[in-house]
Amino acid sequence: MATIREIADYTNLSASTVSIVLSGKSAARNISEKTTKKILEAAKELGYTPNISARRLRNNNTKKYVSVFWANDFRAPLLFEFIKGMQQYIEKSATDIEIVLRLFTPDLLEKTAQPDQLAMYSANVICTASSKDLDYLERTNFITPIVLYNRVSEKYSNVYVNNEALGTKAAEIFISHNRKNAIVFTVKKSQYIYSEKRMLGFMNTFNNSGGITTVINAPENTLRSAYSVIKEAQQVFKNADCVFCLHDRFAISYLNYIRNSDLISVPDAQEIISIGAHDSDNYESLHIPLSIIEVPICEMGQECMRIVTERLNGDQYEIESHIVDFNYIERASTLQ
Repeated sequence: MATIREIADYTNLSASTVSIVLSGKSAARNISEKTTKKILEAAKELGYTPNISARRLRNNNTKKYVSVFWANDFRAPLLFEFIKGMQQYIEKSATDIEIVLRLFTPDLLEKTAQPDQLAMYSANVICTASSKDLDYLERTNFITPIVLYNRVSEKYSNVYVNNEALGTKAAEIFISHNRKNAIVFTVKKSQYIYSEKRMLGFMNTFNNSGGITTVINAPENTLRSAYSVIKEAQQVFKNADCVFCLHDRFAISYLNYIRNSDLISVPDAQEIISIGAHDSDNYESLHIPLSIIEVPICEMGQECMRIVTERLNGDQYEIESHIVDFNYIERASTLQ
């Protein structure tokens, strides 16, 4: 493994300049972008692997620090399940790894995940990246390992569910119950890649079976926004015999509206299925318990940490794409 001195000699720069860049402080110390890029490319070419523990814990050179980048939007509450999965793998494998949480604004990952910033960590797990964020990752080179959560890449290892298959599964259930008129309830102009794929999987399957799909968009992914849209489009919802919600809070809002307005009989006249981030008592405790297609976030966290751990342990490393199976959990909002 290359040292800072070797990188300095290779680039004809001072060791202090190399150290500043590799510690993620180039912007604060006014190191030019050209110099930063030169150092990072040399570090990668020479096989430099940063050890954050040497900077933080001088008496412990075995601990590794793994960053988790997560969007600070409506998906933030799901972070607990993901971290829980990572921690379960750490405990099971008895590795000395500490997780460092980094929040970012969707579409602005570039501002908080520059190569010199990621070089502070032993490895990085990037979650909830938008299309713009993925474009940034694909065109940028990093010297530390990166694993993507629920995104697909040929450049980085990734752990994901088959998002089109999630939508297909919901459509197949409705088709098997002879449903013909569906609503897909989602967010307007969604920037979220997985939502688009789930909607595509549903519509292709349902429409190809002779069904009709109407897409209803809420401006924001909030209970209030969903409730307002439901109220305005009440007749459209009433005419549908099945509803597929791409976000569980939309399904919860819709069920609350039905309870208050007596809009339609569920599940006899209309069935409801939602994507669920993880199985929760919240779904069971609704006045009509909600059927969900569960995204196994905890298990995905375990798999991300497995890939990271194997890489840090120096095991044979190749780009890995790991698909995690999802679950359908049937409740009273669909026919038994």
